[in-house]
Amino acid sequence: MIIGSMNNPHKDLMKEVAWVAKHFDFLDLTLEVPMATPETINVKVVKASLKNFPVVGHTGWYLPIGSPFEELRVYAINEYAKCARVFSALGVEYVNVHFDTSMPMKKEKHTIDFNVWTLRRLIAVGKKYGVKVLVENTGGTFSRPSVLNYVFKKVPKLFFHLDIGHANIGEENQTPLLVRRFFKKIVHIHVSDNNGKGDQHLPIGRGNIKWDETLKTVKDSGYDNTITLEVLTTSSARLADKSKLRKIWDNL
Repeated sequence: MIIGSMNNPHKDLMKEVAWVAKHFDFLDLTLEVPMATPETINVKVVKASLKNFPVVGHTGWYLPIGSPFEELRVYAINEYAKCARVFSALGVEYVNVHFDTSMPMKKEKHTIDFNVWTLRRLIAVGKKYGVKVLVENTGGTFSRPSVLNYVFKKVPKLFFHLDIGHANIGEENQTPLLVRRFFKKIVHIHVSDNNGKGDQHLPIGRGNIKWDETLKTVKDSGYDNTITLEVLTTSSARLADKSKLRKIWDNL
């Protein structure tokens, strides 16, 4: 298991890069508002700072890939392309995008199909820039195995970014089902805790996720790759969770 951290897009990017490189195994580089948009990135400076430090690409959670308005879906594709261009220049292999339910339709299938429409086109964008597209599950609809199975059948070249916190939002944590069903697709994981009602990004143990049980399912699947601590409380909490995560994983 390789433990990483995301840069805080509300803080100076270069300071964030330096801090993550000092304390973690890789950087989950998110290009999003307000201070880390692709237009503001000095690729040469960032690349020189990173040297050979591993990076996973992360795009803004707000890209409207599931909008009922085609113009907004096209906008999302263009924004993803801007990010992919930056990540390609930095030598990043995997770049994520989030499922979108920001404008849900009366018929859920419409929202699902709008997401699929965009994801198919993002695969072409990824090919153009030499990056692989992975989709991050969001709470509710897009953490249901049946929905994800439909999406991956429609977009077979798509990879899976499992967010354990998102999978916990609802009546039951879907992580064990998602891991067993899609373990061959999973190439990256996000970890944070919550109370099952919202995406709170709490430190491990501050919510209701059963971490021993959940991480055992992940480890038993054979996964041993990048896991990001997406804890949005304090830097000290992220550092503490690195030790917690390593201890739980090693004792499984």
